[in-house]
Amino acid sequence: MKSVTRLLGMYDTPQDFWLRKRNLQDRLVELIGSYGYRYLETPILESTELFLRKAGGELASRMYSFTDAGSEHVSLRPEFTSPIVRHYLEQAPDVALPARWQYAGPVFRYDKDGQGRGQFTQVGAELLGSSSVMADVELLGLAAHGPSQLGLTGYQIRVANLDVVHSVLDAVGVSDRARTFIMSSVPRLKEGRQAVPDVLEQARQLHLAIQDTPDDALGQAIDGLDDAQSRKVLHGLLDWTAADQFGQRDPDDVVDRLLRKLRGGDDVAVLERALNLISDLAGISGEPAPSVTALRNVVTEAGADMAAVERFEEFLNLVQSEPGVAENLVVDLGLVRGLAYYNGLVFEVTHPSCETPLAGGGRYDDLAQALGSPEPLPALGFAYTLEALLEAVEHSGAADDGASEASGALVIADNPKSYRAALRAASDLRQQGIQTELDVRGRDLGEGLVYARKSGMAQVVVVSVDGQRTAHSAEPDRR
Repeated sequence: MKSVTRLLGMYDTPQDFWLRKRNLQDRLVELIGSYGYRYLETPILESTELFLRKAGGELASRMYSFTDAGSEHVSLRPEFTSPIVRHYLEQAPDVALPARWQYAGPVFRYDKDGQGRGQFTQVGAELLGSSSVMADVELLGLAAHGPSQLGLTGYQIRVANLDVVHSVLDAVGVSDRARTFIMSSVPRLKEGRQAVPDVLEQARQLHLAIQDTPDDALGQAIDGLDDAQSRKVLHGLLDWTAADQFGQRDPDDVVDRLLRKLRGGDDVAVLERALNLISDLAGISGEPAPSVTALRNVVTEAGADMAAVERFEEFLNLVQSEPGVAENLVVDLGLVRGLAYYNGLVFEVTHPSCETPLAGGGRYDDLAQALGSPEPLPALGFAYTLEALLEAVEHSGAADDGASEASGALVIADNPKSYRAALRAASDLRQQGIQTELDVRGRDLGEGLVYARKSGMAQVVVVSVDGQRTAHSAEPDRR
């Protein structure tokens, strides 16, 4: 019969690695707690809808989801932020703002190639209830404090501000669909304006770009309205005229299909201008001062509001006072985090020894309302990826090499009549704080030494029937 093997992207954790990881986790939890963040544990299993309301399609395609015995659609948590906000909304009357929570635990994201980790550990912090730039400074300073305190060098703190990007798109005037497409295309647009023709062609194929705007009566009726307003108009039309003609079809689906048909797409010239400007923004990367100058030039060319740029500049000036930030800070306007709920500040902490970020986060001021809050709730947070951070720390030599010294003991009874004395000997050793195993396979001394060395034990204790105990070193001869 074929053996059952572990799933792709899932890994077993031996004790040595688990101890190093747990030690690092404890240090980070203590650090975050020193900033006033209280620990909160949330369930591993949550309603699927909690993560789909605002997270975006990229995360949705990587979630481990199923229908439980009660016919509820549930998912293993792919991130902690949404559960933390859900907790706040349930407890809001009893929570004083700003609320500071921290967490640590496994998250799950499907990796189709099986090369990464389908399960990994996040240690993070969330600050709810403040729109102040000082909250941005605190969170990024905390994210930088971890690697600095661990003795890690050579890391970068890459920061961007999505409100700057959106201010440019607002000034140009693109639809919500085109905005989503442009944001997802930022990694390609970082290559420069030479990438714009290919991206524009893709927009045409997706019917996002048209040469002429629709001129039918219904199209003109919703012209100039945003998607939410347009949906209200179309819902009203359906309710008034033909709601009963659609049978079992969901009215929301009917409206969405009709809206896509009526919208047709953005004017190709407008979309091309937006792509060129966002390409210019995405290419801005480097030290804060020259980056802000370049930023201002693009925003001025777009005719956009400078408020987001001025807030970002204030943040950059303040955050460089935080320990471990100034020498590692890089402005990177091409940084787009993978979760759709981010706005304003976004950041990642990276290291050349690691393909994945050591930490990442940002603002998510609209998430609470998407999850049902009647009022806006400005908020932001970040999380360390524990496995990536441990890899970088050990690669840089900032931590021990991980080699554990032999410790513990194996207790062997020299014959069956010695069992009672062996039990007492093992108990005594444990009372002394020595990790002790009792032989349960009837090994002799030679076999016991072989087993002890393979298991990383320091000694084998042989117990005779009269209670005499003889210790034998199991450590290899280093001469």
